[in-house]
Amino acid sequence: MKFIVGLGNPGKKYSSTRHNVGFAVLDNFAEDKSLKWREYKDRALVSVCDDFILVKPMLFMNLSGSAVESLVKKYLPRRQAGGTDFEDIIVVSDDMDISFGSIRIKKGGSSGGHNGVESIIETLGTNEFIRMRIGIGRPPSDTVAVDFVLSKFSQQEAIKMKSVIPRASEAVSVFIDSGLQKTMNLFNRRD
Repeated sequence: MKFIVGLGNPGKKYSSTRHNVGFAVLDNFAEDKSLKWREYKDRALVSVCDDFILVKPMLFMNLSGSAVESLVKKYLPRRQAGGTDFEDIIVVSDDMDISFGSIRIKKGGSSGGHNGVESIIETLGTNEFIRMRIGIGRPPSDTVAVDFVLSKFSQQEAIKMKSVIPRASEAVSVFIDSGLQKTMNLFNRRD
């Protein structure tokens, strides 16, 4: 089973902010597949299918890991060696360090300063899961990073995101159907 986590903050206040790109991708994917969301222990919204589960943690970004951990324990099979196969987990999040609208997919690595990714690393005790990072641009020199990620896209950026979000949703589909290598080959192209 593939485990797809979209990161964001709960509540209308944050719904179309840069930090909620992960939620937007999973919402797009769920809508395309006519999937329904349901609550999981007041900690997440989930959509469970035969070969994948979609997860939107409903805790604030820096607490995302605790929602993910309980769902991983429930839904991901254990390997015979006794551990979870973290290559079946992909976390979709925003990233200020790649160009706006770019999609980068890789396995492992640091959190890159992303509090949601850091929370998942700390809670699962590993960084060996897959990341799909979506470029949201850099803050202007007079803007604090936290304020920037919690801001809404400009009108021009929002128009571009209307093509980026479906492309990232398509990458989720490829990951579910064909795995990491094919997904990286198709979606890690330089823009």
